[in-house]
Amino acid sequence: MPLDFNFIENLIGLQDIKVIFVNVNNGIVEIHAESKTHSVSCPKCNKTTYKVHDYRIQLYEHLPICDKTTILHLKIRRYICECDFNHPFDEAFSFIRKYQPHTIPFEEFIFKLTCKNTIKNVAELLGFSDNKVQRIFNHYAKIKIDTKEMGPFIFLGIDDIAKSKGHVYYTVIYNHETGDVAALIDGRTKESVVKYITKNFTKEQRESVLAVSLDMSKTYAAAVLECFPNAALVTDRFHISQAFHVAVDKARKHIQNKIRKEDGDKKKVFGIRWAFLKNHEDLKAEEEKLLEQVCSEYPMLRTCYELKEEFRTFFHITNIDEASVYIDYFTALVAESEIPELQSFCKTLNNWREYILNYYYFFISNGPTEGRNHKLKNIKRRGYGYRNIDNFRLRICSECA
Repeated sequence: MPLDFNFIENLIGLQDIKVIFVNVNNGIVEIHAESKTHSVSCPKCNKTTYKVHDYRIQLYEHLPICDKTTILHLKIRRYICECDFNHPFDEAFSFIRKYQPHTIPFEEFIFKLTCKNTIKNVAELLGFSDNKVQRIFNHYAKIKIDTKEMGPFIFLGIDDIAKSKGHVYYTVIYNHETGDVAALIDGRTKESVVKYITKNFTKEQRESVLAVSLDMSKTYAAAVLECFPNAALVTDRFHISQAFHVAVDKARKHIQNKIRKEDGDKKKVFGIRWAFLKNHEDLKAEEEKLLEQVCSEYPMLRTCYELKEEFRTFFHITNIDEASVYIDYFTALVAESEIPELQSFCKTLNNWREYILNYYYFFISNGPTEGRNHKLKNIKRRGYGYRNIDNFRLRICSECA
């Protein structure tokens, strides 16, 4: 039964080629093919020419057929045109890239594999070098990023993630509306952030930003105010809560240490940390009993705990005027308590007051940013770290786009 070459042509899915011969040799499918057309347009004068100067057989790896390596033996003709007989030129095919030994569909298949696997794993799977797979990934990742329309930014979030162990960080900027990574910056100094944004963001993009959410970082605040002239800073509510709980825990330690020195009995106030930091309604019966016993004996601990519970009210307020009044009210309560750690927190609260209250105009926070940071950390962990920031930037922009 003769082999149906039309079926083979449909199977491999390449346009404008005619299959001449198919052979299976040592588990490798070899497909011999040539162009269906016998004329080309001259790249210099754009006239059609039929004159063939010579030809060569070029080998390209294509998508596997039935888990067998597929090699395309492509006959490539060189044409000459009457406008320049001394410089013949190759006929062009839409499914191959210049100087590449693979078809575009096969490279796109490799790119899809690398999007969910490490470069090393894909290289081992295909029997390629790491550098070859990385080059293919970089090429198609850039195409994906460049063809994606980057509209005007309205709401952004800025945060840092650890580059490696130690005080080495990347700065990440997210688009709150789309969830895309807008920028990955090496370092978290004001100079590095300002330099990157002014270089890579257009003037229109910088002027279109209305608000940027961030933690209580003076560095990021200064950089955002310099780069985005129309943007309001929105201090993240999660970091307010985090800073407050850190202050409460420091106050607890301070009070406990004072009690231990005065009473000389460590067991009296030992083991209350988790109960002290929990929301009251989440306490177990034995935790509530222990906390009540300790707070009854030591009024300063009771005051600290009651202030901790009181501040939870702040996060249920939905009106800016009410929030502003509440900050004054809570600051006065803390001043009366004479707990230095909480007084220090209230000082921070008032220093960032304007940016904290901006939340009630825009209702954005760094909650989504922290979630996306977790995804970036997983990408970094999956690749066992990235020494090259350009490769890391391409990876996260292609996966988070």
